[in-house]
Amino acid sequence: MSRDSKKTKFVVQKKPRSGTYFLIGLAAAAVIVGGAFMLFGKSGSAGLTNVGAVEYGSTAVDFSAVEAEDSGGKIVLDLNEIKNKKSLTFDVQGVNFTLNNGTAFDYLPLLAYVSDKGNIVVAASLCEPCSGVAFHIEGDQLVCNACGTRWSLDGLQGISGGCTTYPPEMIDYNIEGDKLIIDRAVLENWQPRAV
Repeated sequence: MSRDSKKTKFVVQKKPRSGTYFLIGLAAAAVIVGGAFMLFGKSGSAGLTNVGAVEYGSTAVDFSAVEAEDSGGKIVLDLNEIKNKKSLTFDVQGVNFTLNNGTAFDYLPLLAYVSDKGNIVVAASLCEPCSGVAFHIEGDQLVCNACGTRWSLDGLQGISGGCTTYPPEMIDYNIEGDKLIIDRAVLENWQPRAV
């Protein structure tokens, strides 16, 4: 027996596991699918839905007041109305809370808009430190009418002003057909952040 054949007899040959390649492939597919959902929005599940980029221009755009349907523990908005008007505000009655500065509410003001990147954003229509409840849009920024603080439309990152660390708090929603649906229990449990 030659030296090489003896060596082969005692050296353990490591064979790649086909299961390992399968798991790596599965993990890679999960990352790709997850990234696609984050980039292109989701339909039928909580998160941001993308309906196409919007350009607001440099003049101030006020939010249009609408009535949301309040039925069966759900707050319902017409998705086409959001797409067409691009920025809506509405109140949900019967949600009681008090801001840290003592301002009491018996309703939760909400806003819904299409960001410059096309994402539908739903958020509490509150600038909590200054008690502002009204906002407008300038270009790619959301602006508090009370204090002038500015946040990016897409992601609500603080840009300037005294309340940048307290953007309107985003609210989860679902899309079902041509309806945007918010779980009323989520709103009833909403509480202001510590300022």
